[in-house]
Amino acid sequence: MVPWARAHLNPTAQALIVSTVAGATYFIVADKTILKTARKNSFNDA
Repeated sequence: MVPWARAHLNPTAQALIVSTVAGATYFIVADKTILKTARKNSFNDA
């Protein structure tokens, strides 16, 4: 965690930031995986 956030935000706000970043990371990875699979299947059909 960034030292500024640790010093100026309460634990609830810190947890919200961490969970938001974790959720965004999950969806980015899932999106890349879906696109990779779709491309692979698209080339297999051609």
